[in-house]
Amino acid sequence: MPNIKKADLIPLFSFPRQRILQSMEVTHCPHAVFYNASDEQCTTCHQGEECIWMNHNDELVAIEKKSVDELKQQLLIAVDFIDSNLSPHHLSRRNCQCDNCKWLKKVQQVLDGEGQ
Repeated sequence: MPNIKKADLIPLFSFPRQRILQSMEVTHCPHAVFYNASDEQCTTCHQGEECIWMNHNDELVAIEKKSVDELKQQLLIAVDFIDSNLSPHHLSRRNCQCDNCKWLKKVQQVLDGEGQ
């Protein structure tokens, strides 16, 4: 089992934060992207998952206090988000050097215990 350090995981959060925020339509959000689980508008919003992820992992959250397992779980959610937003021409990702594919490779290396 790979020995994964928090110090290797934490820097990986800045890229998905940027991508998720770029993808969100926040102009009409009544909560300014602060997810409110008791508000029906939030629970039925098509951006609910992204909003929840951002509320758990943005710059204002002390992610360094989370466990390695929590960080890995949140990174895997971000991997799913980035992966799902790739266009079809990314079918051959081994050779792709776009920012998304490079980030996905870096995350895989860290999770495999290869460090950065």
